[in-house]
Amino acid sequence: MKRFITLDTLRGLSIFGMIFSGIIPYGTLPAWMYHIQSPPPDHMMDPTRFGLGWVDLVFPIFIFCMGVAIPFSFRARWERHGQDRVKEMKEIAERFLMLLVFSFLCVLLRPPYGIGYGAYFLSLAGFASLWFIYAKNSTPIKRTIGFLAATALICVYHFVFKAPVSFFKRDIIILLLAFLYLFGSLIWYVTRDSAKWRLIAFLGVVAISLASKATGFDGWVYNNKYISWLLNMEQINFLMILVPATWVGDRLIVLQKEDNLGIQHKGWLTHLVFWGLAAVVVWVCVSSYNRWLLAGKLVSLVTLAGLIFLMSKRAPRFLPFLFLAGLLILSGLWMEQFEPGLTKVPCSFSYCFVSGGVAILLLLWLHYLSETFPQRFFWNVFSGAGANPLISYVAHGLFIAPLMGITYINTLYRWARPVSYPWIGTLSSFLVVLFTMWLVSVLTRKRIYWRA
Repeated sequence: MKRFITLDTLRGLSIFGMIFSGIIPYGTLPAWMYHIQSPPPDHMMDPTRFGLGWVDLVFPIFIFCMGVAIPFSFRARWERHGQDRVKEMKEIAERFLMLLVFSFLCVLLRPPYGIGYGAYFLSLAGFASLWFIYAKNSTPIKRTIGFLAATALICVYHFVFKAPVSFFKRDIIILLLAFLYLFGSLIWYVTRDSAKWRLIAFLGVVAISLASKATGFDGWVYNNKYISWLLNMEQINFLMILVPATWVGDRLIVLQKEDNLGIQHKGWLTHLVFWGLAAVVVWVCVSSYNRWLLAGKLVSLVTLAGLIFLMSKRAPRFLPFLFLAGLLILSGLWMEQFEPGLTKVPCSFSYCFVSGGVAILLLLWLHYLSETFPQRFFWNVFSGAGANPLISYVAHGLFIAPLMGITYINTLYRWARPVSYPWIGTLSSFLVVLFTMWLVSVLTRKRIYWRA
Protein backbone atom coordinates (compact mmCIF):
# COMPACT_ATOMS: atom_id res chain seq x y z
CA MET A 1 0.00 0.00 0.00
CA LYS A 2 1.34 3.44 -0.97
CA ARG A 3 2.09 5.98 1.76
CA PHE A 4 -0.23 8.96 1.86
CA ILE A 5 2.50 11.59 1.64
CA THR A 6 0.25 14.46 2.73
CA LEU A 7 -0.23 12.74 6.09
CA ASP A 8 3.55 12.57 6.56
CA THR A 9 3.77 16.26 5.65
CA LEU A 10 1.14 17.26 8.22
CA ARG A 11 2.85 15.12 10.87
CA GLY A 12 6.21 16.69 10.02
CA LEU A 13 4.75 20.17 10.34
CA SER A 14 3.27 19.32 13.73
CA ILE A 15 6.64 18.04 15.00
CA PHE A 16 8.28 21.17 13.60
CA GLY A 17 5.75 23.24 15.53
CA MET A 18 6.40 21.35 18.77
CA ILE A 19 10.16 21.91 18.61
CA PHE A 20 10.02 25.44 17.21
CA SER A 21 7.53 26.66 19.83
CA GLY A 22 9.80 25.24 22.55
CA ILE A 23 12.98 27.09 21.53
CA ILE A 24 11.74 30.50 20.38
CA PRO A 25 12.84 33.47 22.54
CA TYR A 26 11.34 33.26 26.00
CA GLY A 27 8.81 35.81 27.17
CA THR A 28 9.53 38.59 24.66
CA LEU A 29 7.34 37.78 21.65
CA PRO A 30 3.62 38.64 21.30
CA ALA A 31 1.35 36.39 23.36
CA TRP A 32 -0.04 34.64 20.26
CA MET A 33 3.39 33.07 19.69
CA TYR A 34 3.03 30.97 22.85
CA HIS A 35 0.47 28.67 24.44
CA ILE A 36 -2.56 30.77 25.30
CA GLN A 37 -2.59 29.47 28.87
CA SER A 38 1.12 30.22 29.37
CA PRO A 39 1.35 33.88 28.38
CA PRO A 40 4.51 36.01 28.43
CA PRO A 41 6.53 37.28 30.12
CA ASP A 42 6.64 34.72 32.96
CA HIS A 43 4.75 31.88 31.16
CA MET A 44 2.97 30.77 34.31
CA MET A 45 0.09 28.37 33.69
CA ASP A 46 -3.25 30.18 33.87
CA PRO A 47 -6.22 27.79 33.46
CA THR A 48 -8.64 30.73 33.35
CA ARG A 49 -7.35 31.89 29.95
CA PHE A 50 -9.41 30.49 27.09
CA GLY A 51 -8.95 30.19 23.34
CA LEU A 52 -7.06 28.41 20.60
CA GLY A 53 -3.75 29.51 19.11
CA TRP A 54 -1.40 27.92 16.61
CA VAL A 55 0.85 26.54 19.36
CA ASP A 56 -2.16 24.87 20.97
CA LEU A 57 -2.87 23.05 17.70
CA VAL A 58 0.43 21.24 17.11
CA PHE A 59 -0.15 18.42 19.61
CA PRO A 60 -3.77 17.59 18.65
CA ILE A 61 -2.70 17.64 14.98
CA PHE A 62 -0.08 15.01 15.80
CA ILE A 63 -2.74 12.94 17.58
CA PHE A 64 -4.94 13.26 14.51
CA CYS A 65 -2.07 12.05 12.29
CA MET A 66 -1.56 9.05 14.55
CA GLY A 67 -5.24 8.16 14.22
CA VAL A 68 -5.22 8.45 10.41
CA ALA A 69 -2.07 6.31 10.26
CA ILE A 70 -3.49 3.41 12.30
CA PRO A 71 -5.64 1.87 9.50
CA PHE A 72 -2.86 2.54 6.95
CA SER A 73 -0.38 0.66 9.12
CA PHE A 74 -2.59 -2.37 9.76
CA ARG A 75 -3.91 -2.73 6.22
CA ALA A 76 -0.44 -2.40 4.71
CA ARG A 77 0.72 -5.19 7.02
CA TRP A 78 -2.25 -7.34 6.00
CA GLU A 79 -1.40 -6.89 2.33
CA ARG A 80 2.11 -8.20 2.99
CA HIS A 81 1.53 -10.94 5.55
CA GLY A 82 -2.21 -11.54 5.90
CA GLN A 83 -4.20 -11.26 9.13
CA ASP A 84 -3.13 -12.89 12.37
CA ARG A 85 -5.07 -11.67 15.41
CA VAL A 86 -2.69 -13.01 18.04
CA LYS A 87 0.35 -11.55 16.31
CA GLU A 88 -1.38 -8.22 15.82
CA MET A 89 -2.38 -7.94 19.50
CA LYS A 90 1.21 -8.76 20.42
CA GLU A 91 2.50 -6.05 18.08
CA ILE A 92 0.10 -3.47 19.55
CA ALA A 93 1.32 -4.32 23.06
CA GLU A 94 4.98 -4.21 22.00
CA ARG A 95 4.64 -0.85 20.29
CA PHE A 96 2.81 0.58 23.30
CA LEU A 97 5.58 -0.58 25.63
CA MET A 98 8.32 0.73 23.35
CA LEU A 99 6.61 4.15 23.19
CA LEU A 100 6.19 4.08 26.97
CA VAL A 101 9.91 3.34 27.42
CA PHE A 102 10.75 6.06 24.88
CA SER A 103 8.79 8.60 26.95
CA PHE A 104 11.16 7.96 29.86
CA LEU A 105 14.42 7.50 27.97
CA CYS A 106 14.20 10.70 25.92
CA VAL A 107 14.10 12.64 29.22
CA LEU A 108 16.39 10.53 31.41
CA LEU A 109 19.11 10.49 28.76
CA ARG A 110 19.39 14.28 28.75
CA PRO A 111 22.47 15.28 30.78
CA PRO A 112 21.74 17.26 33.96
CA TYR A 113 22.59 20.95 34.01
CA GLY A 114 26.02 22.04 35.20
CA ILE A 115 28.17 19.32 33.63
CA GLY A 116 29.81 21.68 31.16
CA TYR A 117 31.35 20.87 27.81
CA GLY A 118 31.22 17.11 28.41
CA ALA A 119 27.40 17.23 28.43
CA TYR A 120 27.42 17.54 24.64
CA PHE A 121 29.21 14.20 24.24
CA LEU A 122 26.93 12.54 26.77
CA SER A 123 23.90 13.77 24.79
CA LEU A 124 25.34 12.20 21.63
CA ALA A 125 25.90 8.96 23.55
CA GLY A 126 22.25 9.04 24.61
CA PHE A 127 21.17 9.61 21.02
CA ALA A 128 23.33 6.68 19.90
CA SER A 129 21.78 4.38 22.52
CA LEU A 130 18.29 5.32 21.31
CA TRP A 131 19.45 4.60 17.75
CA PHE A 132 20.44 1.06 18.72
CA ILE A 133 17.13 0.51 20.52
CA TYR A 134 14.70 2.01 18.00
CA ALA A 135 16.34 1.63 14.60
CA LYS A 136 14.08 -0.31 12.25
CA ASN A 137 15.12 -3.96 11.93
CA SER A 138 17.53 -3.58 14.84
CA THR A 139 18.66 -7.03 16.01
CA PRO A 140 18.07 -8.25 19.58
CA ILE A 141 21.81 -7.94 20.25
CA LYS A 142 21.87 -4.29 19.11
CA ARG A 143 18.80 -3.49 21.18
CA THR A 144 20.41 -5.09 24.22
CA ILE A 145 23.54 -2.98 23.67
CA GLY A 146 21.37 0.11 23.37
CA PHE A 147 19.48 -0.62 26.59
CA LEU A 148 22.73 -1.35 28.45
CA ALA A 149 24.27 1.89 27.21
CA ALA A 150 21.16 3.86 28.17
CA THR A 151 21.12 2.28 31.64
CA ALA A 152 24.82 3.07 32.11
CA LEU A 153 24.28 6.72 31.19
CA ILE A 154 21.33 7.06 33.56
CA CYS A 155 23.43 5.50 36.35
CA VAL A 156 26.27 7.95 35.66
CA TYR A 157 23.87 10.90 35.83
CA HIS A 158 22.36 9.60 39.05
CA PHE A 159 25.39 8.41 41.00
CA VAL A 160 28.05 10.78 39.70
CA PHE A 161 26.09 13.97 39.01
CA LYS A 162 23.31 13.36 41.58
CA ALA A 163 20.53 13.68 38.99
CA PRO A 164 17.25 12.31 40.39
CA VAL A 165 15.67 9.31 38.69
CA SER A 166 11.95 8.91 39.15
CA PHE A 167 8.78 7.87 37.39
CA PHE A 168 7.89 11.57 37.09
CA LYS A 169 10.82 12.19 34.72
CA ARG A 170 9.05 11.34 31.48
CA ASP A 171 7.99 13.14 28.35
CA ILE A 172 4.27 13.72 28.86
CA ILE A 173 3.63 14.09 25.12
CA ILE A 174 5.11 10.69 24.27
CA LEU A 175 3.45 9.15 27.32
CA LEU A 176 0.05 10.37 26.13
CA LEU A 177 0.75 9.15 22.60
CA ALA A 178 1.64 5.69 23.90
CA PHE A 179 -1.73 5.27 25.61
CA LEU A 180 -3.60 6.90 22.74
CA TYR A 181 -1.99 4.43 20.35
CA LEU A 182 -2.95 1.51 22.61
CA PHE A 183 -6.59 2.53 23.10
CA GLY A 184 -7.02 3.90 19.58
CA SER A 185 -5.59 0.81 17.90
CA LEU A 186 -7.84 -1.49 19.89
CA ILE A 187 -10.92 0.62 19.14
CA TRP A 188 -10.10 0.69 15.43
CA TYR A 189 -9.34 -3.03 15.36
CA VAL A 190 -12.67 -3.96 16.92
CA THR A 191 -14.68 -1.54 14.75
CA ARG A 192 -12.57 -1.71 11.57
CA ASP A 193 -15.42 -2.96 9.39
CA SER A 194 -18.25 -0.84 10.79
CA ALA A 195 -18.58 2.94 10.79
CA LYS A 196 -21.64 2.53 13.01
CA TRP A 197 -19.67 0.81 15.76
CA ARG A 198 -16.87 3.36 15.37
CA LEU A 199 -19.44 6.08 16.06
CA ILE A 200 -20.72 4.15 19.08
CA ALA A 201 -17.14 3.85 20.35
CA PHE A 202 -16.66 7.60 19.90
CA LEU A 203 -19.88 8.34 21.80
CA GLY A 204 -18.69 5.92 24.48
CA VAL A 205 -15.48 7.93 24.88
CA VAL A 206 -17.55 11.12 25.19
CA ALA A 207 -19.79 9.45 27.80
CA ILE A 208 -16.82 8.26 29.87
CA SER A 209 -15.28 11.72 29.79
CA LEU A 210 -18.60 13.35 30.78
CA ALA A 211 -19.02 10.91 33.65
CA SER A 212 -15.49 11.54 34.92
CA LYS A 213 -16.04 15.30 34.89
CA ALA A 214 -19.47 15.04 36.52
CA THR A 215 -18.22 12.82 39.35
CA GLY A 216 -14.92 14.65 39.81
CA PHE A 217 -13.03 11.46 39.00
CA ASP A 218 -10.74 13.24 36.53
CA GLY A 219 -9.67 15.76 39.17
CA TRP A 220 -9.10 13.01 41.73
CA VAL A 221 -6.84 11.13 39.33
CA TYR A 222 -4.97 14.29 38.34
CA ASN A 223 -4.30 15.25 41.97
CA ASN A 224 -3.20 11.75 42.99
CA LYS A 225 0.52 11.72 42.20
CA TYR A 226 0.76 7.95 42.65
CA ILE A 227 -1.60 7.49 39.70
CA SER A 228 -1.20 10.63 37.59
CA TRP A 229 2.47 9.96 36.79
CA LEU A 230 1.23 7.26 34.42
CA LEU A 231 -2.55 7.48 33.99
CA ASN A 232 -4.91 10.43 33.63
CA MET A 233 -8.17 11.23 31.89
CA GLU A 234 -6.44 13.11 29.06
CA GLN A 235 -5.55 9.69 27.67
CA ILE A 236 -9.30 9.18 27.24
CA ASN A 237 -10.26 12.75 26.31
CA PHE A 238 -7.83 12.97 23.39
CA LEU A 239 -9.47 9.89 21.87
CA MET A 240 -12.15 12.37 20.78
CA ILE A 241 -9.55 13.49 18.24
CA LEU A 242 -8.01 10.13 17.43
CA VAL A 243 -11.14 8.01 16.92
CA PRO A 244 -12.64 10.26 14.17
CA ALA A 245 -9.18 10.36 12.62
CA THR A 246 -9.22 6.59 12.17
CA TRP A 247 -12.39 6.98 10.08
CA VAL A 248 -10.57 9.58 7.96
CA GLY A 249 -7.77 7.04 7.47
CA ASP A 250 -10.23 4.34 6.39
CA ARG A 251 -11.88 6.69 3.90
CA LEU A 252 -8.52 7.79 2.46
CA ILE A 253 -7.55 4.16 1.92
CA VAL A 254 -10.74 3.62 -0.10
CA LEU A 255 -10.01 6.66 -2.28
CA GLN A 256 -6.40 5.60 -2.69
CA LYS A 257 -7.39 2.13 -3.87
CA GLU A 258 -9.81 3.72 -6.32
CA ASP A 259 -6.98 6.01 -7.49
CA ASN A 260 -9.31 8.90 -6.75
CA LEU A 261 -7.20 11.18 -4.57
CA GLY A 262 -6.16 13.55 -7.34
CA ILE A 263 -7.50 17.11 -7.58
CA GLN A 264 -8.48 18.54 -10.95
CA HIS A 265 -7.51 22.20 -11.08
CA LYS A 266 -10.23 23.34 -13.43
CA GLY A 267 -11.51 26.82 -12.80
CA TRP A 268 -10.96 29.28 -10.00
CA LEU A 269 -13.69 27.75 -7.85
CA THR A 270 -11.50 24.72 -7.08
CA HIS A 271 -8.75 26.98 -5.78
CA LEU A 272 -11.32 29.02 -3.84
CA VAL A 273 -12.63 25.91 -2.08
CA PHE A 274 -9.28 24.68 -0.83
CA TRP A 275 -7.93 28.08 0.10
CA GLY A 276 -11.23 28.60 1.88
CA LEU A 277 -10.36 25.64 4.11
CA ALA A 278 -7.15 27.40 5.18
CA ALA A 279 -9.10 30.62 5.74
CA VAL A 280 -11.50 28.81 8.10
CA VAL A 281 -8.54 27.50 10.12
CA VAL A 282 -7.12 31.01 10.43
CA TRP A 283 -10.51 32.46 11.34
CA VAL A 284 -11.19 29.83 14.00
CA CYS A 285 -7.83 30.57 15.66
CA VAL A 286 -8.18 34.37 15.41
CA SER A 287 -11.78 34.48 16.64
CA SER A 288 -11.10 32.02 19.46
CA TYR A 289 -7.94 33.81 20.55
CA ASN A 290 -9.70 37.19 20.62
CA ARG A 291 -12.85 35.67 22.21
CA TRP A 292 -15.14 36.73 19.38
CA LEU A 293 -17.42 33.85 20.32
CA LEU A 294 -20.64 34.79 18.52
CA ALA A 295 -18.85 36.02 15.40
CA GLY A 296 -16.69 32.89 15.48
CA LYS A 297 -19.74 30.64 15.37
CA LEU A 298 -21.71 32.59 12.75
CA VAL A 299 -18.88 33.22 10.31
CA SER A 300 -17.66 29.63 10.62
CA LEU A 301 -21.18 28.29 10.03
CA VAL A 302 -21.78 30.43 6.93
CA THR A 303 -18.31 29.82 5.50
CA LEU A 304 -18.39 26.07 6.05
CA ALA A 305 -21.88 25.85 4.51
CA GLY A 306 -20.62 27.70 1.44
CA LEU A 307 -17.53 25.49 1.18
CA ILE A 308 -19.64 22.34 1.46
CA PHE A 309 -21.79 23.56 -1.42
CA LEU A 310 -18.76 24.38 -3.57
CA MET A 311 -17.00 21.14 -2.64
CA SER A 312 -20.05 19.17 -3.78
CA LYS A 313 -19.61 20.75 -7.21
CA ARG A 314 -15.83 20.76 -7.59
CA ALA A 315 -14.48 17.80 -5.55
CA PRO A 316 -17.37 15.72 -4.17
CA ARG A 317 -15.16 12.79 -3.15
CA PHE A 318 -13.70 14.99 -0.38
CA LEU A 319 -17.13 16.10 0.82
CA PRO A 320 -17.41 13.52 3.67
CA PHE A 321 -14.17 14.87 5.17
CA LEU A 322 -15.47 18.42 5.02
CA PHE A 323 -18.79 17.37 6.56
CA LEU A 324 -16.94 15.74 9.47
CA ALA A 325 -14.62 18.71 9.92
CA GLY A 326 -17.52 21.15 9.90
CA LEU A 327 -19.51 19.03 12.36
CA LEU A 328 -16.57 18.84 14.77
CA ILE A 329 -15.69 22.53 14.56
CA LEU A 330 -19.24 23.83 14.91
CA SER A 331 -20.03 21.35 17.70
CA GLY A 332 -16.88 22.40 19.54
CA LEU A 333 -17.62 26.11 19.18
CA TRP A 334 -21.19 25.52 20.40
CA MET A 335 -20.04 23.36 23.34
CA GLU A 336 -17.75 26.07 24.66
CA GLN A 337 -20.67 28.01 26.10
CA PHE A 338 -21.47 25.02 28.33
CA GLU A 339 -17.90 24.76 29.60
CA PRO A 340 -15.74 27.25 31.48
CA GLY A 341 -14.06 27.81 28.11
CA LEU A 342 -11.93 26.27 25.38
CA THR A 343 -8.81 25.09 27.20
CA LYS A 344 -5.99 22.65 26.64
CA VAL A 345 -5.43 22.31 30.41
CA PRO A 346 -7.76 20.91 31.55
CA CYS A 347 -8.62 19.32 28.21
CA SER A 348 -12.09 20.57 27.27
CA PHE A 349 -14.58 19.01 24.85
CA SER A 350 -14.52 22.14 22.72
CA TYR A 351 -10.73 21.95 22.44
CA CYS A 352 -10.80 18.34 21.23
CA PHE A 353 -13.65 18.85 18.77
CA VAL A 354 -12.40 22.11 17.26
CA SER A 355 -8.77 21.00 16.94
CA GLY A 356 -9.83 17.68 15.39
CA GLY A 357 -11.92 19.49 12.78
CA VAL A 358 -9.11 21.95 12.08
CA ALA A 359 -6.70 19.05 11.52
CA ILE A 360 -9.00 17.61 8.82
CA LEU A 361 -9.16 20.98 7.04
CA LEU A 362 -5.37 21.29 7.15
CA LEU A 363 -4.95 17.79 5.74
CA LEU A 364 -7.24 18.61 2.80
CA TRP A 365 -5.51 21.94 2.20
CA LEU A 366 -2.03 20.41 2.28
CA HIS A 367 -3.17 17.70 -0.12
CA TYR A 368 -4.37 20.40 -2.49
CA LEU A 369 -1.03 22.22 -2.20
CA SER A 370 0.96 19.04 -2.81
CA GLU A 371 -1.11 18.39 -5.94
CA THR A 372 -0.74 21.98 -7.12
CA PHE A 373 2.97 22.43 -6.33
CA PRO A 374 4.55 18.95 -6.41
CA GLN A 375 8.22 18.20 -5.78
CA ARG A 376 8.96 21.26 -3.71
CA PHE A 377 11.76 21.45 -1.13
CA PHE A 378 9.44 22.04 1.80
CA TRP A 379 7.20 19.08 0.92
CA ASN A 380 10.20 16.77 0.77
CA VAL A 381 11.60 18.05 4.05
CA PHE A 382 8.41 17.85 6.08
CA SER A 383 7.11 14.61 4.55
CA GLY A 384 10.50 12.98 5.18
CA ALA A 385 10.60 14.19 8.77
CA GLY A 386 6.98 13.20 9.32
CA ALA A 387 7.67 9.67 8.11
CA ASN A 388 10.35 9.38 10.83
CA PRO A 389 8.66 10.91 13.89
CA LEU A 390 10.76 9.36 16.66
CA ILE A 391 14.04 10.69 15.24
CA SER A 392 12.43 14.03 14.41
CA TYR A 393 11.24 14.43 17.99
CA VAL A 394 14.64 14.01 19.68
CA ALA A 395 17.09 14.96 16.92
CA HIS A 396 17.30 18.63 17.91
CA GLY A 397 17.80 18.15 21.65
CA LEU A 398 20.04 15.08 21.58
CA PHE A 399 21.93 15.52 18.31
CA ILE A 400 21.81 18.95 16.63
CA ALA A 401 22.12 21.07 19.79
CA PRO A 402 25.06 19.01 21.16
CA LEU A 403 26.85 19.20 17.80
CA MET A 404 26.36 22.96 17.81
CA GLY A 405 27.93 23.05 21.26
CA ILE A 406 30.88 20.83 20.36
CA THR A 407 31.69 22.89 17.27
CA TYR A 408 31.02 26.23 19.05
CA ILE A 409 28.33 27.08 16.52
CA ASN A 410 26.28 27.68 19.65
CA THR A 411 28.22 30.91 20.14
CA LEU A 412 27.09 32.15 16.74
CA TYR A 413 23.56 30.92 17.45
CA ARG A 414 23.38 32.88 20.73
CA TRP A 415 24.73 35.94 18.95
CA ALA A 416 21.89 35.59 16.43
CA ARG A 417 19.33 35.78 19.26
CA PRO A 418 19.65 39.37 20.57
CA VAL A 419 17.30 40.10 23.44
CA SER A 420 16.33 43.46 21.95
CA TYR A 421 15.31 41.87 18.63
CA PRO A 422 13.34 38.71 19.48
CA TRP A 423 12.10 38.22 15.91
CA ILE A 424 15.71 37.70 14.80
CA GLY A 425 15.97 35.00 17.44
CA THR A 426 12.72 33.53 16.14
CA LEU A 427 14.20 33.37 12.64
CA SER A 428 17.34 31.65 13.92
CA SER A 429 15.15 29.10 15.77
CA PHE A 430 13.17 28.52 12.58
CA LEU A 431 16.33 27.85 10.56
CA VAL A 432 17.81 25.47 13.14
CA VAL A 433 14.61 23.40 13.36
CA LEU A 434 14.25 23.44 9.57
CA PHE A 435 17.81 22.10 9.28
CA THR A 436 16.93 19.38 11.79
CA MET A 437 13.87 18.37 9.76
CA TRP A 438 15.97 18.37 6.56
CA LEU A 439 18.57 16.10 8.15
CA VAL A 440 15.88 13.63 9.25
CA SER A 441 14.37 13.73 5.74
CA VAL A 442 17.79 12.75 4.34
CA LEU A 443 17.80 9.70 6.64
CA THR A 444 14.29 8.86 5.48
CA ARG A 445 15.33 9.00 1.83
CA LYS A 446 18.13 6.57 2.69
CA ARG A 447 15.47 4.33 4.29
CA ILE A 448 16.86 4.77 7.79
CA TYR A 449 13.94 4.74 10.23
CA TRP A 450 13.28 4.50 13.94
CA ARG A 451 10.26 2.44 14.91
CA ALA A 452 8.69 1.77 18.29
